[in-house]
Amino acid sequence: MPSVLGVVFLSAELEGQINAFLKRAFKYGFCTKIYTIKSIAEEADKLLFRKMMCANHCIHFLLPSVKSTKYCFRPKGHPYQLPRCEYELHKKSFIPLCLYRNC
Repeated sequence: MPSVLGVVFLSAELEGQINAFLKRAFKYGFCTKIYTIKSIAEEADKLLFRKMMCANHCIHFLLPSVKSTKYCFRPKGHPYQLPRCEYELHKKSFIPLCLYRNC
């Protein structure tokens, strides 16, 4: 399973077409490096997740509760409890995907 929400729902054919377009954009000088749809979607996901961790963000309420522990484990990317994902569609949704990727 790809680790990026945007790429999960793209077919391999569409992903290839978008990557070919981005490669041509580099070839003709519209950008300074070759981008892929996976890297663009991954950066957008990271940025949105970092922003929604702020308490005043409009979708902050969708995050699970903060995990409280007495022990000092290795540092994680977030302080939230990891949800149980029973269904495949729930595993691919944005918040569980970001929580598991950043743990």
